[in-house]
Amino acid sequence: MANQNHDKVFMINFGAVLAVLFGIFFICIIAARLLDTGEGHADAAALARLEARIKPAGTVVTDPAVLVKAAAAAQAARPAMSGEEVYGKVCTGCHATGVMNAPKVGDKAVWGERLKTQGGVDGLVQKAISGLNAMPPRGGDGSLSDDEIKGAVEHMLKQTGL
Repeated sequence: MANQNHDKVFMINFGAVLAVLFGIFFICIIAARLLDTGEGHADAAALARLEARIKPAGTVVTDPAVLVKAAAAAQAARPAMSGEEVYGKVCTGCHATGVMNAPKVGDKAVWGERLKTQGGVDGLVQKAISGLNAMPPRGGDGSLSDDEIKGAVEHMLKQTGL
């Protein structure tokens, strides 16, 4: 019988707390309606400032077709880079130091073997375009054209003495 009284007291107190919270909720809504008449919300300059403040910092694209189009647009928007520029921008991180077994520029034995096994310069270019082992396609820069990739491969081979 004592438990029934405790349950009843709990339910009465719980109901009272909920009633007070709902009362505060509705008072806040009424106060907001009284304080803000809605005038000024249609001001074009204010809306433009608001849109500028809340616009996204960037977008996330996961659709491969859209990514290919974006990469093509980025590549078309900039002038073509030379093989040396592509090497300096994209390739040096791995091919200057041999990171993750990337053939170092200047290592004739490794590059000579790759030339033989990959089908010459064109084969190396195709592997650079599609990616090989730890190297991502196009060296990780999807905006590079096939000609820019070929220029970078030829530059590395020239630096190696092949």
